[in-house]
Amino acid sequence: MADLTSYSKPEEVVVTHLDWEISVDFAKERLFSVATYSVRVLQSKATTLNLDTSHLDIVSAMGDDGTPLSYTLHPIVGDKPYLGRRLEINLPQCNDDEKTCRITVSYSTTKLCSALQWLPPSQTAGKEHPYLFTQCQAIHARSLVPCQDCCGVKMTYTATAFVPSWATCVMSALLEKEEVSEDNTKKYTWNQPVPICSYLLALAVGELTKKTISERCAVWSEPSVVESAAYEFSETEMFLSTAEAITGRDYAWGRYDLLCLPPSFPYGGMENPCLTFVTPTLLAGDKSLADVVAHEIAHSWTGNLVTNATWDHFWLNEGWTTWLQRKIMARMKDNPSFLDFDAIEGRKDMADTVEEFLKSAPENTSMVLNNRDGDPDDSYSTLAYEKGFTFLLYLERLVGTPEFEKFFQAYIARFASKTLTSTDFKDFFLEHFAGNSKINEIEWDVWFYAQGMPPVLPPLDQSMAKASTDLASVWYDFDRGATSSPATNEISEWASGQITCFLDALQSKTTEKALKVSTLFAMNKLYHLAESRNSEILFRYCQLAIASEDQSIILIALQFITSQGRMKYIRPLYKSLYKSKMGKGVAVSTFLKHKDIYHPIATKMIAIDLKDAMETSPFPSQHVKGLLMTGAAIAVVGIALAFARRSRK
Repeated sequence: MADLTSYSKPEEVVVTHLDWEISVDFAKERLFSVATYSVRVLQSKATTLNLDTSHLDIVSAMGDDGTPLSYTLHPIVGDKPYLGRRLEINLPQCNDDEKTCRITVSYSTTKLCSALQWLPPSQTAGKEHPYLFTQCQAIHARSLVPCQDCCGVKMTYTATAFVPSWATCVMSALLEKEEVSEDNTKKYTWNQPVPICSYLLALAVGELTKKTISERCAVWSEPSVVESAAYEFSETEMFLSTAEAITGRDYAWGRYDLLCLPPSFPYGGMENPCLTFVTPTLLAGDKSLADVVAHEIAHSWTGNLVTNATWDHFWLNEGWTTWLQRKIMARMKDNPSFLDFDAIEGRKDMADTVEEFLKSAPENTSMVLNNRDGDPDDSYSTLAYEKGFTFLLYLERLVGTPEFEKFFQAYIARFASKTLTSTDFKDFFLEHFAGNSKINEIEWDVWFYAQGMPPVLPPLDQSMAKASTDLASVWYDFDRGATSSPATNEISEWASGQITCFLDALQSKTTEKALKVSTLFAMNKLYHLAESRNSEILFRYCQLAIASEDQSIILIALQFITSQGRMKYIRPLYKSLYKSKMGKGVAVSTFLKHKDIYHPIATKMIAIDLKDAMETSPFPSQHVKGLLMTGAAIAVVGIALAFARRSRK
């Protein structure tokens, strides 16, 4: 099916393999690269290879024999800068039998490439050397390398990376060789033999060290962080082997390493093959947030191996992965009820997201999207995860868990290394369960296309949540004057999930009227929530306190949102501060002052969130206005404002 977020026309000529040479220049903050593509001509009348690019400086194109090839770098189309520019290259003479040829493109990145974040030494743990990392999902790979930047194309790749002598390079591939070049730079050679989509290309370069967890698993990070990261993620091998047992299929990617990135990484994790990227906000000190690693491991089957054909069917990646993550955690805890307990939090997130989207973009609440050529970043939300999971849980409860888990294994076997749509999923499900009369009650179109909450919410076992919800009721009643506050710290022995469940339940009870500030003071005095090292707990407490106009939380919230860049936390907190009476001005001024610490994707999305304030008063003070009057800052804020204006359409 056509993917309108790509100009690459893979139905005519498709890239099957990439040989990629990269020289990393920290002084210029550029990659100088040569990309050689193995392509197959699928339509006899095709005369050009089309590739997606964004803010790349194209130097040349040539055939395998060194003959220059003519090419055209087309302009940006309309008001869609996020789609970049189409690079159209005339095909050389192809092999008559195979209809294959090789094409080489020399190019360099620029400072406007959204897939790359260059960090100065001050933004690293070691403070001595700079750092580079990439983030390509959803359609940012085109700003890293010219490519067919769509889910429907999978390719193998090799890479040769040249980095400074002090640096270590890691990639979403298997390391074949590390050596010192004649000019005293390091040379790394990588190979990814399993075909991947372009959004799974990944590169990081910095002062890195490794701590081995198992024969096939290791943790990478800056030296001062590696011990704590290795402790936090020490269960990785168990997650991996548990996932193999549930999927009925061996892990396909050889190694499963983790890279704990600097704080500006915008996501909890990114499932790059062989090398998952994770945020340091997971380092709670007690392994309580390591389920994010279970989620990224699950992607090794659901997403990386079996992939949605376009971003409209993103639920097939994230819904299945959330289901498998919860199965992994329930099995490791030897408690089937844990799946339901974890899903309680997810259901609240889903309801909150639906409520927000119904006010601004109700079309984004459908499970199967109709994004066409829109920016996938704009429709990205927890709904792909939780609405997709809810649908799969509904199907599981309908046909029975043993039969559904067998279906899941058959699904992985059937679509391994392929892409599929929601219709493909439906057809395979109906084929697998042919003869089961229960499936006749499934309202496929309602599940796929209806806006809002799912048509059915399967009951969730509340037993593990009871203590949390009971405590929330006690505090709510105390706030309303009906009871006295608890006298002892009941939650001191609780797992972090129970505490977040308590805070979620309290937040649900106070949507119409916030807690009194005096209630928050009493709660924090007893539980010390504002001092928590656990990001999930601190985030929820900040949300409650901001809603209550508790001015004592402002400095804590500002420290939280300027010390890390995970969008799960910073976007809601910026929005909450802006909506509050006490934080409206400080939200915009803080963002403009600290925008450079965030990844370009996060910068863009926060600017959209704050678009009204950004457009009416982008420079709230002469001091901040002065900060913005530099070339790089003008470029970043200019792009962000452009996206903010576009998002109203």
